[in-house]
Amino acid sequence: MVTKLYRLKKTGIFDYVFVRITAVIQAVYFSVITFYWLVNKDFKYEQLSGFFDILVIEIFTVIIAFSIAYHSVQGIWNVATDYLTQAQIGASAKLLRPAVIGFSWFQALGLIICSFYILG
Repeated sequence: MVTKLYRLKKTGIFDYVFVRITAVIQAVYFSVITFYWLVNKDFKYEQLSGFFDILVIEIFTVIIAFSIAYHSVQGIWNVATDYLTQAQIGASAKLLRPAVIGFSWFQALGLIICSFYILG
């Protein structure tokens, strides 16, 4: 079962592990941001701007954007394929499921574009 994770082919195990990895990345990122905020309670815009101008934080912000995008698309896909079925909501599932999944991809793409625009 674990050997399937190392193949290039996308599997359910890969999705499961990668969603957990993205959750850890998000937890670390928001912990760093929260720690900075708690240590510097009376900070101004210049301090916050300087913090986000650090190269490591900029790279981490781009990684977190991809992480949130993948995590959200995978979650919406799981919900859509599990609960937007013909047995649950009838014939409208054929139109609704692709629309919901497509909209989640649209949001993820917007998140990535905005993060590069803000950093660039």
